[in-house]
Amino acid sequence: MYEVNSQLPNLPAKNLKRVTSYVPPNAYNVLEDWAKQEDRTVSNLVSRIVSEAVDAYLAKKTTEDEPSSN
Repeated sequence: MYEVNSQLPNLPAKNLKRVTSYVPPNAYNVLEDWAKQEDRTVSNLVSRIVSEAVDAYLAKKTTEDEPSSN
């Protein structure tokens, strides 16, 4: 089973997996503004967003996989 944890691991970059993604220019502009407001890089912001989405998916999946108590 996967661990659900919204916090980015405090790991050196060499221990993290690289993902390349392409987004429309307007989406990138929004991400860039958002990252600046949070004083972080776009890459770090996207990592946080992806981690939170994975946690939400796993939490939902865990709930769906639990047997119902009917």
